[in-house]
Amino acid sequence: MVPHQQGVEASLLERFMSQDRPSLDAFGGRLSERVRAFFSRERVFRDASRTCDFERLAAELERLGAPWFDKVFELEEDFGGLVRRGSHPRNPSLALGLFQLICIGLGSSADEDADDDSAIVSSSWPMGRLASTSESLVHVGLYTPEGDLYMSEAGWMFWYIPMLDRVELLSGSASTFLERIALEDHVRHEMREYAATFFTADAGPAVAEALGLPSVEEASDAVVSHWMGPSLFVSRLPPTAASDVRRTRLISRAVKDLLPAARLVAERAPDASATVETHLPGGRERFDALRREGILVSE
Repeated sequence: MVPHQQGVEASLLERFMSQDRPSLDAFGGRLSERVRAFFSRERVFRDASRTCDFERLAAELERLGAPWFDKVFELEEDFGGLVRRGSHPRNPSLALGLFQLICIGLGSSADEDADDDSAIVSSSWPMGRLASTSESLVHVGLYTPEGDLYMSEAGWMFWYIPMLDRVELLSGSASTFLERIALEDHVRHEMREYAATFFTADAGPAVAEALGLPSVEEASDAVVSHWMGPSLFVSRLPPTAASDVRRTRLISRAVKDLLPAARLVAERAPDASATVETHLPGGRERFDALRREGILVSE
């Protein structure tokens, strides 16, 4: 083989191999080092063949009869084509960008006859409607093999699990969503007993201030806020469909780190109920400790 041919083949091989490498410089949106480390560890990258320019996305939206939400275009520009491969090409465990969903054929297989009683009522794909508020949403991604990501006109990110018919508001933007999942992954690795305790009470800011926990600014916005110290992680989460009260989530390194924060929540909201993820590491110990404290708690 002549040197020129060897160089060409080496270049082609490099391009082929790079398709499965995390491309950390390919994203237009600002990302923290934590997210970049998460992408590298989880092999999240941007597939350039599954993103498009403004004109192509506008044409696709017109073809689909979908409205032109500015935030959908911003998502495509900043993070379109972001993917973490799953067990099947059409079922990645993480994917962002409407054009990517079109590329993997979700539009052709979307269920147009969804139950009108669903938490997200399907209309003509990629559009849906949040049943609780009638707010229009656009299907813009996948998160876990079982879940879909929807975006509102304001750019808020919703996670819908059809099997459970459960919808959860995750963040106020796509970038905060990525920061949040990277932060939660970091917490799971740092705090081995990562079972969370949820309170139906808007006490996150008060707990963080009382305990001197710094804010995790890059993962916080108007929808969700986080604070983290060496032994405690506190989140202010949106309400669930069953309640209009914001929630407080506590994840601690040990039971002894949880109790001072739980007491603060109980003092601020005596009638608030708590739920512990007893199926996760450390959950049963936290459940029993909260009961001994006289805090109303369930599994």
